Amino acid sequence: MDRAAASQAASTLHRARAQGLLLDDLGPNGPVTLADAYEVQDELAELTADTVAGWKIGCTGAAAQELLGVPHPFGGRVFTGHLLESGAAVAASALQHPAVEGEIVFELASELPARSEPYTPTDVAAATRGIRPAIELVDTRFADLTTAGAVNLIADVGANGGLVVGDLLSNWTDLDLAALEVTMAVGDEMVGQGTGADVLGHPLEALAWLANDLSCRGQGLAAGALVSTGTCTQVAPLPPGATAVTDHGPLGSVEVTWLA
Repeated sequence: MDRAAASQAASTLHRARAQGLLLDDLGPNGPVTLADAYEVQDELAELTADTVAGWKIGCTGAAAQELLGVPHPFGGRVFTGHLLESGAAVAASALQHPAVEGEIVFELASELPARSEPYTPTDVAAATRGIRPAIELVDTRFADLTTAGAVNLIADVGANGGLVVGDLLSNWTDLDLAALEVTMAVGDEMVGQGTGADVLGHPLEALAWLANDLSCRGQGLAAGALVSTGTCTQVAPLPPGATAVTDHGPLGSVEVTWLA
């Protein structure tokens, strides 16, 4: 994909974000390959005045990979303006058609720069300051998330509409994150449950995957970055006016409301 086409696709997404527009696709010159998609995402980050607070990892489970037709995860930036604290109420105009996922977030104490040697879960654990419970607000500028396709969603920062985080737990290394149970309710209905093992077998595996995927593109993770490692609960729609609440056991709980 040439730079001009990537810039044009990124401009289309940037305008859609700014104006609250919905898109069917990015046109005949939109991304075709995963490499194209990341190039558009990189261009979009350059156009966006907001800073990058961290990353989300999508498709860390078999169900999502089957739905989007990709055999592996993907990464997307989380902008500072989309980083929220538990209890946040999000304006109706800020989201198009959000869904929610209960996730485990790592906060890095030191950077994980691009390098030739692959990162291991032990490496990324050593770089971690602590972990947080979180709800990802999955949202996209495309009219239909399920038919937009993986390349368009990756271009659109991995379909991230926001990341709602709870308190930092710095004393986390004795926790069995693979066995950690997470439940999620929307209103009075329980809509999802699972464990950290639903995230590539272990959330640290997901963090290592992202560090290595970024390394392959000459990029790294900054000190202080937050990384949301993928859903432990599967995904559920968040209707206007509804509140989503997750229970992450020893990590605490997180809630967010989408205002009607």
